[in-house]
Amino acid sequence: MKTTPASLLLVSALACAAAAAPLPFAVPKDAPPPARPAYTAPRGEIPPCAGATTLTVTLDTDEILTGDTTGGTSAVSGYDCVGWQETGPEAVWLLDVQQDMNLHVRLEAEVDLDLFLLTDCDSDACAAWHTGEFVVNLPSRPEPYVLVVDGYLGAEGPFSVTLNAFASGPPPEVCGEAEPVACDETPVEIVGNLFERPNRLLADVCATYLEWGGEQWYTFSLSDSAEVSADISNHFFDVALWLFDGCEPGSRCVAFADENGVEGAETLTYRNLTGAAHTYVLAVDAFREIVSESGGAFLLTTTCEGQSVPAETRSFGDIKAMFR
Repeated sequence: MKTTPASLLLVSALACAAAAAPLPFAVPKDAPPPARPAYTAPRGEIPPCAGATTLTVTLDTDEILTGDTTGGTSAVSGYDCVGWQETGPEAVWLLDVQQDMNLHVRLEAEVDLDLFLLTDCDSDACAAWHTGEFVVNLPSRPEPYVLVVDGYLGAEGPFSVTLNAFASGPPPEVCGEAEPVACDETPVEIVGNLFERPNRLLADVCATYLEWGGEQWYTFSLSDSAEVSADISNHFFDVALWLFDGCEPGSRCVAFADENGVEGAETLTYRNLTGAAHTYVLAVDAFREIVSESGGAFLLTTTCEGQSVPAETRSFGDIKAMFR
């Protein structure tokens, strides 16, 4: 029986004799981690690459690919990243990526097909994988990435693959709506609710899981060398916390917390080592959509240790207005 990865699986991948390291990628959380591989498949080059279709993938990509592996020939029977016997025929695309992006790849099929992303046309170059979907962070580069749909234990049949690309960082819409927080060494408690909040963030480079719920956004200033601690409690859903170093294009995800399940407390900590005071944006998120107001309530507690002076807090709308 095949098992399914539930996180980045860096340890599992490094334990294999692979030359390629995984790219940062996130997968659904409610899947068990894989067992230690009991099967080592012969691996190597993937001949279908020679005739594969090249797709140009941009930040505007929102595309559905369809295909059918019925009657095809299996070029490889396994990949370095997992111990699955992928003895079914393969469908292969070359992805031309000229912009840094996150790419959401989702597979739909009625037979047991799987997704693999390779950094080269070789099954030892496996970088991301899943039975159904993942979001992977793809740096731009001149060489194409290789996307493969393969069949577990000889499976073959029709399928569809959805590709949706988006930029890293907070969605621009949140810049003007993030709630300012006065973060200092005295704990600040904020009551919030995720019910009917829009889902604008699914995954980013620092995430290990896909987050399908809506978010509540906050912003605060952190002086040089100060450390923020954000704690979530008094909730009845599977919560996640994101921290970004800004809200403009190119902002980076610098911290992420999603270690526990439903009702489990989460704590995110981060120290500002930029050499100057800096403004950050924090998101409270949920693994699943919140379906009731009572089910979306939470208590956010923030503490900023080492603040030299109470840092002035401004909304991102105010900050943006300074540069107009």
